[in-house]
Amino acid sequence: MSARENESSPFPSAPFDDLDLDQSEDENEWERRVMALAAARISAERSRLERLGIIDTDGNLVSRELPPDMLPDSDTTLETG
Repeated sequence: MSARENESSPFPSAPFDDLDLDQSEDENEWERRVMALAAARISAERSRLERLGIIDTDGNLVSRELPPDMLPDSDTTLETG
């Protein structure tokens, strides 16, 4: 699905079908779009990791401990069937 087809996306798009990448100003515009897209995705992911309590506001891991269901003595299993 192209970025233009997904209008509900919270991220900016980085289409290039309206650009002539042989022209330096259009190439610069496309790079600007890609960098804006990358910055938005990085920001959204960082916010998500903060909300989940995985990182703090400085980007540091909150804990290095495994969750209880991943500990060796856990009763959970990998078998699903």
